[in-house]
Amino acid sequence: MNTAAGLVRPGRPVGHLFELRGWVTAGETVTVHIGGSEAEVRRHDTGTEPPGTTGLLIRTPDPVPTGRHEVVVRAANGDALTGAVVEVGRFGDEEPLRLYEIDTPKHGDNPQGDVVFVRGWVLLDSRAPSLVEVLVDGGEPVRARTRLPRPDVADHLPDFPDAGVSGFEARVPIDLPAGEDRALSVRIRVRGELSGEWTSDAREVVLSNPAAEDTDVALAAQLADRTRKALARPRSGADPRHVLVFTHSLAVGGGQLWLQELLDRLATRHGWRITVVTQLDGELRADCEAHGIDVHLTSPYRVHDVASYEGHIAELAQFARGTDASVALVNTLGAFPGADAAIRAGLPTAWVLHESFDLNDFSYQNWGPAGLLPPVRERWVSTLREADRLLFVADATREMFLPFSTPARCRTIRYGTPMVTYGGQVSERDRRAARRKLGIPEDTTLLLNVGVLEPRKGQGLLISAMDRVRRAHPGIRLSIVGHHPSPYGLALAEFTERTGLRDWVDLVPIQRDPAPWFEAADLFVNSSDVESLPRSILEAVCCGLPVVASDVFGAREMIADGRSGWLFEPNDADALTVALLRALDTPAARRRAIAANAYEKLHGWLDPAGYAAEYADVLTELVKERG
Repeated sequence: MNTAAGLVRPGRPVGHLFELRGWVTAGETVTVHIGGSEAEVRRHDTGTEPPGTTGLLIRTPDPVPTGRHEVVVRAANGDALTGAVVEVGRFGDEEPLRLYEIDTPKHGDNPQGDVVFVRGWVLLDSRAPSLVEVLVDGGEPVRARTRLPRPDVADHLPDFPDAGVSGFEARVPIDLPAGEDRALSVRIRVRGELSGEWTSDAREVVLSNPAAEDTDVALAAQLADRTRKALARPRSGADPRHVLVFTHSLAVGGGQLWLQELLDRLATRHGWRITVVTQLDGELRADCEAHGIDVHLTSPYRVHDVASYEGHIAELAQFARGTDASVALVNTLGAFPGADAAIRAGLPTAWVLHESFDLNDFSYQNWGPAGLLPPVRERWVSTLREADRLLFVADATREMFLPFSTPARCRTIRYGTPMVTYGGQVSERDRRAARRKLGIPEDTTLLLNVGVLEPRKGQGLLISAMDRVRRAHPGIRLSIVGHHPSPYGLALAEFTERTGLRDWVDLVPIQRDPAPWFEAADLFVNSSDVESLPRSILEAVCCGLPVVASDVFGAREMIADGRSGWLFEPNDADALTVALLRALDTPAARRRAIAANAYEKLHGWLDPAGYAAEYADVLTELVKERG
């Protein structure tokens, strides 16, 4: 007798994991494939099978992506007996299909510190969602950073193209004094393109912020007093044109390149003698030494216990007094031990803060869930209050830190860029030459993003937006300049492959000089979720590129939506997509006018000579104030 089989076709779409009913000639063995995967099959009679047959229950062993999938039943010899097409998706007004896991916090957890860290992964209707928000006790939602690497999910769900970048995370600072506990509920709310919203069940946790140990407080006071006495001896004469600079690193990076350029100008154009103290060496040390700048390498700042912290501060303060510097300049929020040492050494101190982070959030990111020990954190906050000047590159960051100082001590000094020499435009000849050099066809509309690939820069979100934008504008191409083989960089490279975007997205290695890409581009995109004053936007404006930018801190101080560029809400793939479409649908002549408006608005402070002169004035003022 010939083997026969049948399937009961579902009358509506099914979920990612589903069951099918079927039957096969009694005594026969079959296999069932759903797409390219073999399904689980077991005998299960329902009483409705044709005479002489056995019922089958067919289950998907792993989730199946949204879409239409062929189901084939095969005999033991491999012959196809029957088949059907099953649609995976939502039916009517049902909630979107979701696959997810909140890794942390778990229900009943007792995290320590003053930040709730939420991490997990989610796919909505098979794709990474447009937006993930974290809700703590019904307060204001915090947008999570999305498109984070999840190779474990990609291994488990190989047929889902977004699985490898389905991760999300958010840090929610909580105003919780040391020594107190608080019960909190944590949920996530997710929105996807054409998928609507879904909110998870609440997880209950108790956040505990440890109190300061009495022994730590006493030890901090004792060691600080010992340092004060050691530094009380009279100091020999100081050089009013010698500045002592504390920085976190001389490796290549945005804040470091800014500092190197500033120091070069202070030394060569304003006659300052400079000594740099850094905890991390890097290739910028050669640039410093080429301009006669002395570099002193110290060990990493010792912030994890009171004795080590106070000992290192004493050493740095003694070094500061051993120089004849008359003023100190500190670069970045994380270099606060340098600021503490300079202040204790009696030097008037200017502190440059590039970071636009809540202190709780910054502490969590740099020193872990428990953050700094209370006595060390108190020195961090006190140093902000005691610094003679807090200097910022954006008014929005200045406003953020005003509670830690006074308006008279806080000042915004926006930086410029050497690319101001472009004068707000690139000639057609130079544009064609750059395109020939980079191999970009003349008829391609080139979108550009410049920045080291890292989660806060949001390049994964930008690639997701390209997947939709290219359908309306097939002649576009995106170059992301800043790729390196980090977990994030590797995940984005795989994501580009899995989504079939190789013809539309280029991941270009980090370039010390990205000028050819600026010369060749038609539109610049900044997709970061944390910035103060993105320097790459200034460079784009100098080259006459219209700018699409996330509305973070200083971006609004440079770009007026619809007049000198386009703004969108950060960490929102839909908002980014809409902004790109707005820009690309704008006629070319209007885009050029918008770029010209941006240059007209900013050109007064784009020259680096301007901010170097302002810094020279600030340092001179501080020296005179101390007499």
